[in-house]
Amino acid sequence: MKWRIINEGEYSEAMHHAIDEVLADKMEKGEMRPTLRFWYRKNPSVPFGRFQSFEDEVEVDYAEENGIEVVRRITGGGAMFAEPGNVITYSIYIPKDQVPEDVEQSYRELDNFAVEALQDLGVEASYRPLNDIEHEDGKLGGAAQLRKNDSVLHHTTMSYDLDTEEMLRVLRIGKEKVSDKAVKSAEKRVSRITDHIDSSREEVIEKIIEKFVEGKEYEEGGLSEDELSRAEKLAEEKFCSSDWNRKL
Repeated sequence: MKWRIINEGEYSEAMHHAIDEVLADKMEKGEMRPTLRFWYRKNPSVPFGRFQSFEDEVEVDYAEENGIEVVRRITGGGAMFAEPGNVITYSIYIPKDQVPEDVEQSYRELDNFAVEALQDLGVEASYRPLNDIEHEDGKLGGAAQLRKNDSVLHHTTMSYDLDTEEMLRVLRIGKEKVSDKAVKSAEKRVSRITDHIDSSREEVIEKIIEKFVEGKEYEEGGLSEDELSRAEKLAEEKFCSSDWNRKL
């Protein structure tokens, strides 16, 4: 397999999820090569799981007042807070026959390159079932998947330098909210890459790509005009709509 590596393109949260759906559909139909794509966000956001309740996960008023985009994913899992420049998100689009049938094994294998990259940089990272990347001080990141008949979408978000207090303000994760006790508790649950190394975000992403392409044929490139056009339409019609985001 010759892989496509996409490490460019700053978009809204809704657009990123639309791109995920467009590329996952193309992969399912055999219309594109397997692809690794990194996300660059325009705004702070809360991507939340496909089966979660909008109102239960997000402080809606705070999000609206502070320009925080809230978008329902096409994958399961929990809500997370993401800031431009302070998280690292990547998506993998791959034929299903290249992914272990065992779900836990698939998470381990599909994120192993990122774990190894962090280890090479000096972060004592490890995989924790079912879908987490962690340090002994807390969770560094989490993954989610969408499995289709012939393809898999796997995406992962890691905290590079996340603002924990802001995360507490926008996510409905407890009555204590931004009290000192809550912040300390959240800091124990969330570990940031910058807590452990001085590497820039760009250097971390470069190392992740370096580990990913080991032993693979690949070429770097961007999204096609058709992919972007389809994603823009889908973002407007679906991922920006209340019908999708507030359906539960």
